[in-house]
Amino acid sequence: MKGVRISDITWPEAIEAFKEYSIAMLPIGGGSKEHGPHLPLGTDQMVVDDLASRVVEEAPIILLPTLPYAYYPAFIDWEGSVSIEAEHFKAIVADIIKSIHRFGIKKFIILDGGVSTHPPLRTLSSDLHNELGIVVAVTDILGLGSEVYAEIEEQEKGGHADEMETSCMLALRPDLVKMELAPNEVRKGVVGAFGKDGVKKLHVGGKMRTKSGINGNATLATVEKGEKALAAKAQDIIYFAQNFVDYEIPEDN
Repeated sequence: MKGVRISDITWPEAIEAFKEYSIAMLPIGGGSKEHGPHLPLGTDQMVVDDLASRVVEEAPIILLPTLPYAYYPAFIDWEGSVSIEAEHFKAIVADIIKSIHRFGIKKFIILDGGVSTHPPLRTLSSDLHNELGIVVAVTDILGLGSEVYAEIEEQEKGGHADEMETSCMLALRPDLVKMELAPNEVRKGVVGAFGKDGVKKLHVGGKMRTKSGINGNATLATVEKGEKALAAKAQDIIYFAQNFVDYEIPEDN
């Protein structure tokens, strides 16, 4: 059973949609955020839009329009990058969810395309559950498609405008990718923050200070890797959504 895009239907049709579907999904992806000299500022939004399009075709959800602004503190010094303060960001997302909840929806998926956005959204998920009794699931961009990433990723380290993100854009919008400018630069971190197995031991906040504005080896990107990565990420969300339909929210005693 496929879903419906709320932006494509009228309000009388929305009345029926809220009766038919039990899940609403809100994609969040930066529409104006630096991605090195080779990728467009709208990279995050384009990737999230693609994932959302795949999910709504395969899972019974009401798809909300993508929110293109969020909490991206590491990029505030880069021209064109927009960041909303964490508390303001949480408030905006909360208002969106509360608006849709008024029409009977109690289960939500936030398709989170960021890293810095994840902690405030996790907090919001708990806060909204305690306040309204609803369930808000938040995707983890570092976990989606991880099994496939482990098979195809060649770079030793990455995280922003790197091999895999560049690969996704090559698959989506090759006309906007400037591979001749693709850098290979790794962000230097504090020794001991990560274990030998790559598992994070401590979080250290900071800005993106590489010369190119990326973290990883974008020169290794290919269309094939991008296609596999996008498909894997989308399938993880689809699988969850299809099972989320039958999930019964526990009632408080």
